[in-house]
Amino acid sequence: MSPAGKWFVAGLLLVLHFTLHPLWSRWPIAPDLVAGGLILSSLQLRWGRAAGFGCVIGLMEASISLGPMGLTMLLFSLTGALVGWVRGLIYSDSDYATPVFVFFGTWLLRFAVTVFVGGDSSAGVLLVHGAGSAALTTAVCWAAAKLVSAVTR
Repeated sequence: MSPAGKWFVAGLLLVLHFTLHPLWSRWPIAPDLVAGGLILSSLQLRWGRAAGFGCVIGLMEASISLGPMGLTMLLFSLTGALVGWVRGLIYSDSDYATPVFVFFGTWLLRFAVTVFVGGDSSAGVLLVHGAGSAALTTAVCWAAAKLVSAVTR
Protein backbone atom coordinates (compact mmCIF):
# COMPACT_ATOMS: atom_id res chain seq x y z
CA MET A 1 0.00 0.00 0.00
CA SER A 2 1.23 3.48 -0.79
CA PRO A 3 2.08 5.97 1.98
CA ALA A 4 -0.96 8.08 1.00
CA GLY A 5 -3.16 5.02 1.45
CA LYS A 6 -1.67 4.38 4.89
CA TRP A 7 -2.36 7.99 5.89
CA PHE A 8 -5.94 7.62 4.68
CA VAL A 9 -6.38 4.44 6.74
CA ALA A 10 -4.95 6.16 9.83
CA GLY A 11 -7.29 9.11 9.41
CA LEU A 12 -10.24 6.79 8.81
CA LEU A 13 -9.43 4.90 12.01
CA LEU A 14 -9.31 8.12 14.03
CA VAL A 15 -12.68 9.27 12.68
CA LEU A 16 -14.22 5.84 13.30
CA HIS A 17 -12.90 5.76 16.85
CA PHE A 18 -14.34 9.10 17.85
CA THR A 19 -17.71 8.36 16.22
CA LEU A 20 -18.10 4.78 17.49
CA HIS A 21 -16.42 5.15 20.89
CA PRO A 22 -19.71 5.56 22.83
CA LEU A 23 -20.89 2.17 21.52
CA TRP A 24 -18.00 0.10 22.82
CA SER A 25 -16.74 2.16 25.75
CA ARG A 26 -18.42 -0.13 28.28
CA TRP A 27 -17.01 -3.38 26.85
CA PRO A 28 -13.93 -4.84 28.58
CA ILE A 29 -12.34 -5.82 25.24
CA ALA A 30 -12.81 -3.14 22.60
CA PRO A 31 -10.75 -1.91 19.66
CA ASP A 32 -8.59 1.11 20.35
CA LEU A 33 -8.59 2.71 16.93
CA VAL A 34 -6.80 5.81 18.21
CA ALA A 35 -3.81 3.68 19.10
CA GLY A 36 -4.03 1.88 15.76
CA GLY A 37 -4.17 5.16 13.86
CA LEU A 38 -1.28 6.55 15.90
CA ILE A 39 0.89 3.51 15.24
CA LEU A 40 0.10 3.39 11.52
CA SER A 41 0.93 7.09 11.25
CA SER A 42 4.08 6.73 13.34
CA LEU A 43 5.33 4.06 10.96
CA GLN A 44 5.38 6.74 8.23
CA LEU A 45 7.18 9.38 10.32
CA ARG A 46 10.53 9.83 11.99
CA TRP A 47 10.50 9.47 15.73
CA GLY A 48 10.44 13.22 16.52
CA ARG A 49 7.46 13.98 14.32
CA ALA A 50 5.78 10.78 15.50
CA ALA A 51 6.14 12.04 19.08
CA GLY A 52 4.52 15.35 18.14
CA PHE A 53 1.70 13.55 16.35
CA GLY A 54 1.25 11.31 19.40
CA CYS A 55 1.02 14.40 21.58
CA VAL A 56 -1.81 15.80 19.44
CA ILE A 57 -3.62 12.45 19.37
CA GLY A 58 -3.15 12.10 23.15
CA LEU A 59 -4.71 15.53 23.63
CA MET A 60 -7.71 14.47 21.53
CA GLU A 61 -8.04 11.19 23.44
CA ALA A 62 -7.76 12.87 26.85
CA SER A 63 -10.39 15.43 25.91
CA ILE A 64 -12.93 12.77 24.95
CA SER A 65 -12.19 10.41 27.84
CA LEU A 66 -11.97 13.10 30.53
CA GLY A 67 -8.72 11.62 31.81
CA PRO A 68 -5.62 13.46 32.97
CA MET A 69 -4.50 15.45 29.95
CA GLY A 70 -0.76 15.71 30.55
CA LEU A 71 -0.16 12.06 31.36
CA THR A 72 -2.26 10.81 28.46
CA MET A 73 -0.45 13.16 26.07
CA LEU A 74 2.90 11.94 27.41
CA LEU A 75 1.99 8.26 26.99
CA PHE A 76 0.72 8.73 23.44
CA SER A 77 3.77 10.85 22.58
CA LEU A 78 6.15 8.22 23.95
CA THR A 79 4.33 5.48 22.06
CA GLY A 80 4.55 7.39 18.78
CA ALA A 81 8.24 8.15 19.33
CA LEU A 82 8.99 4.54 20.27
CA VAL A 83 7.23 3.14 17.20
CA GLY A 84 8.99 5.63 14.91
CA TRP A 85 12.36 4.92 16.51
CA VAL A 86 12.03 1.11 16.40
CA ARG A 87 10.86 1.23 12.78
CA GLY A 88 13.90 3.31 11.88
CA LEU A 89 16.16 1.07 13.95
CA ILE A 90 15.19 -2.19 12.26
CA TYR A 91 14.05 -0.58 8.98
CA SER A 92 10.86 -2.55 8.62
CA ASP A 93 8.94 -1.20 5.66
CA SER A 94 7.25 -4.53 5.08
CA ASP A 95 3.48 -4.84 5.10
CA TYR A 96 3.92 -8.04 7.09
CA ALA A 97 5.60 -6.20 9.98
CA THR A 98 2.81 -3.64 10.30
CA PRO A 99 0.37 -5.92 12.20
CA VAL A 100 3.15 -6.81 14.64
CA PHE A 101 3.79 -3.12 15.30
CA VAL A 102 0.06 -2.46 15.72
CA PHE A 103 -0.46 -5.39 18.10
CA PHE A 104 2.49 -4.76 20.39
CA GLY A 105 2.17 -0.98 20.24
CA THR A 106 -1.51 -1.09 21.14
CA TRP A 107 -0.89 -3.59 23.92
CA LEU A 108 1.95 -1.50 25.34
CA LEU A 109 -0.09 1.71 25.18
CA ARG A 110 -3.16 0.13 26.77
CA PHE A 111 -0.97 -1.40 29.50
CA ALA A 112 0.66 1.96 30.27
CA VAL A 113 -2.63 3.87 30.24
CA THR A 114 -4.24 1.28 32.54
CA VAL A 115 -1.34 1.33 35.01
CA PHE A 116 -0.64 5.07 35.09
CA VAL A 117 -4.04 6.65 34.35
CA GLY A 118 -6.57 4.01 35.37
CA GLY A 119 -5.04 3.18 38.72
CA ASP A 120 -4.92 -0.29 40.21
CA SER A 121 -5.90 -3.25 38.06
CA SER A 122 -5.50 -6.98 38.26
CA ALA A 123 -3.01 -8.93 36.19
CA GLY A 124 -5.87 -10.49 34.22
CA VAL A 125 -7.16 -7.11 33.16
CA LEU A 126 -3.68 -5.99 32.12
CA LEU A 127 -2.76 -9.17 30.26
CA VAL A 128 -5.98 -10.70 28.93
CA HIS A 129 -8.05 -7.61 28.21
CA GLY A 130 -5.02 -5.77 26.87
CA ALA A 131 -4.07 -8.61 24.54
CA GLY A 132 -7.68 -9.06 23.42
CA SER A 133 -8.07 -5.37 22.68
CA ALA A 134 -4.73 -5.31 20.85
CA ALA A 135 -5.74 -8.31 18.73
CA LEU A 136 -9.10 -6.74 17.94
CA THR A 137 -7.43 -3.43 17.05
CA THR A 138 -4.96 -5.24 14.79
CA ALA A 139 -7.79 -7.08 13.02
CA VAL A 140 -9.76 -3.85 12.45
CA CYS A 141 -6.64 -2.01 11.20
CA TRP A 142 -5.80 -4.89 8.85
CA ALA A 143 -9.37 -5.01 7.51
CA ALA A 144 -9.43 -1.24 7.00
CA ALA A 145 -6.08 -1.37 5.16
CA LYS A 146 -7.27 -4.20 2.91
CA LEU A 147 -10.54 -2.39 2.21
CA VAL A 148 -8.78 0.84 1.28
CA SER A 149 -6.23 -0.96 -0.90
CA ALA A 150 -9.04 -2.84 -2.70
CA VAL A 151 -11.01 0.37 -3.31
CA THR A 152 -8.02 2.38 -4.57
CA ARG A 153 -6.98 -0.17 -7.20
